[in-house]
Order: sequence, then structure tokens, then C-alpha cells
Amino acid sequence: MSQTNHPYALLWSQSQCAMHIEPVMDMLTENRRACAENRRMDYVPIAIGTREECDAAAGRLRPVLCERRSGAKRADTCQEPA
Repeated sequence: MSQTNHPYALLWSQSQCAMHIEPVMDMLTENRRACAENRRMDYVPIAIGTREECDAAAGRLRPVLCERRSGAKRADTCQEPA
């Protein structure tokens, strides 16, 4: 299977008010490691799909997270941190 066919996960962190996209297999590996070490995971999956689908979902959610971070009434003036 080519890399482009591997599913991706869009992850969300409440404590950081941030998103992250990574291959599902990477997410599962890290989750198993956290389980073995009995530690919490901050990021939770909120979407699974192609990289492009996860990017699109993140784009739709970005204004909401931006508004939460800034407390601004107009989220369209906020940029996602690098």
C-alpha cells in the first residue's frame, strides 16, 4: 500500500486548544505506548480519512479553536500557530 493510501487521523487537544494530523498507525503506536506506561493522552481523534480530508476538517474547525484561544468575537482575524 502506498503512503497516500494510509489513513490519517485529525487529533484535537483541549488543554492546548490545538489540532494535529498524523497517520493512524502512528497514533495507535503512541496510544499503545501510553497504555503500557499508564499515562494520559491529551490528543483525541476527531476525524479519520485521507490527508486531504483531515486537512479539510481541520480547516473547518480552525476558526472555532482560534476563537477559543483568543476570546475574539471575530475568529476570521486569527491565524493558526505554526
